[in-house]
Amino acid sequence: MTRFAADIVADLRRRILAGDLRPGHDIPSAKDIMAEWDATMATAYKAMTLLREEGLAAKHRGPGLIVTADAPAVAAAWQPPPAHGDVTRARIVNAAIELADADGLGNLSLRLIGQRAGGLVTGTFYKWVQDRAELEVLMADAVFAKHPPPKPAGGWRVQLERLSRLQWRLYRQHPWLALTVSFADPSLSANVAAHLAWAERALTDRPDAAPLAAAVANFVRGSAMHLEQEDRKARKAEAEADAPLFEFGLKHLLDGF
Repeated sequence: MTRFAADIVADLRRRILAGDLRPGHDIPSAKDIMAEWDATMATAYKAMTLLREEGLAAKHRGPGLIVTADAPAVAAAWQPPPAHGDVTRARIVNAAIELADADGLGNLSLRLIGQRAGGLVTGTFYKWVQDRAELEVLMADAVFAKHPPPKPAGGWRVQLERLSRLQWRLYRQHPWLALTVSFADPSLSANVAAHLAWAERALTDRPDAAPLAAAVANFVRGSAMHLEQEDRKARKAEAEADAPLFEFGLKHLLDGF
């Protein structure tokens, strides 16, 4: 039984090399990956992210991925990454989170991240992180990874309330988070996708489970973004007053379900 996203990517890479998956062909969807490899939703989305990062897959008109024109050559030239690569990238991401928590997302600089990550030279960053956009995605994913969805308990409303409050706490603890996370394209972030998939399962008896789950997630995120746009000092002073407003909005949103 395959457990890791890297194993799934390795299997798909072999299929591309063998010609079973050719340029323009559809990459298995997240649901297909879950079924074939007995993977979790988070692992499936992580595998899709890795395929894109390697250049083996790209977005098409629909919601899924297709094999890129360069995929056979990319697969043939593939080499295992350095053993310390993941550790170094984790240091960069954790340092960026700490700095953004302290000084805000707009004040992040590669120099400061490098110092906090243990003296990394700025010019070497792009070995581990492609660009600023990828860094922000990795930061959001790392926060969500530390706070997985709670164990299912109770009806759909109780479950969505618990998940929403968990996400609200994350946004309040990390004011920059709402600006970086995306529920519109969760394939970019496996642990964010896990939150969305959990909400969909809570609404499994509803034919409109996916848009309803996204609506709740975006309500929480949008409420947090509103606070992030306010003055930091004022936001700290009003933090306790903001919570009832969030609860009021969440109640009436779910009442409409």
